[in-house]
Amino acid sequence: MTNHPNMAGKGWVAMMKLLLVRAGTLLIILNAALIPLSGCGVMKDKPAIQDLSLVLAGMDGSDGVSFEGEAALLLSGKVVPESSLYYGGKLADHNKVSLYSMLPDKGRPKKAAAGAGVRDLEQSSGKAPIYYTRLVKEDGEWGIRMAAAEAQQTGPLEALNPLRQLEELQSLEKTVTEETGSGRGTRVLRIELTAEEAGRQLSAELERGMQAIRPEAGGSAGAAAGKSAEVLEARRVLWEQKQAELQQRLNQASIRSVYYLKVDPKRNLPTRLTWKRTAAYPGSAGTVTEETYITRVDFYGYE
Repeated sequence: MTNHPNMAGKGWVAMMKLLLVRAGTLLIILNAALIPLSGCGVMKDKPAIQDLSLVLAGMDGSDGVSFEGEAALLLSGKVVPESSLYYGGKLADHNKVSLYSMLPDKGRPKKAAAGAGVRDLEQSSGKAPIYYTRLVKEDGEWGIRMAAAEAQQTGPLEALNPLRQLEELQSLEKTVTEETGSGRGTRVLRIELTAEEAGRQLSAELERGMQAIRPEAGGSAGAAAGKSAEVLEARRVLWEQKQAELQQRLNQASIRSVYYLKVDPKRNLPTRLTWKRTAAYPGSAGTVTEETYITRVDFYGYE
């Protein structure tokens, strides 16, 4: 019996929806409580951009570090429940990163060993989505490396690689200032991208995500699995429709992207990176829709 294209492509559509939720249909975001409250005072008059370069160089020279973080999307100030994601990982051998999703912290010791996150997932009995991704940096780019048997474990984690996020800060057009009131023994750098750079950054991220699920990319696999030409054509049409919708919203959106980098001044190494990106675009009935993506990640156990 021939499957209807809408039914046969249901799994692919679900994956598309995951991308769009993860990208906030326009971008991705997290709990407003994560934004550092320090720094309401006057900014220090010093070359904070040089401080940022020193910190990024220190991170680049590290052979290993563990991290734990969380991310979520806010729509008009309210968290989208299905968008919340807790994750952890570890940098090893200078250029290898493992990323995995974690269960919400319910009495779990802070800064647990990186391997504990994987064990928590194995013991969750399917109560939460389990994602696990391995990344390797080659020729200056981070890419996924996995065995075929691990393919089912991949998920929305690659974009949350904090090492890549820090590296990007070096080349992005931005304004860097140091905030006061960050507490003894710590410093907080505030990095705000220009409006144009924030738009380019988001556009590039969404384009990478859309290309990853482009129907042509899996055409041969689909044919091998017995997918009909009708199903493949339905997928292509849906992809083009969503691509056009994303581009239209991007063109209409006002985007702001701000990072807060908490630093250990003795070692010039990051201890926390918080990122808030907000997009406002025309909604229905003349209203303005605002989506905010926030991530926070803590670093510890430098090697």
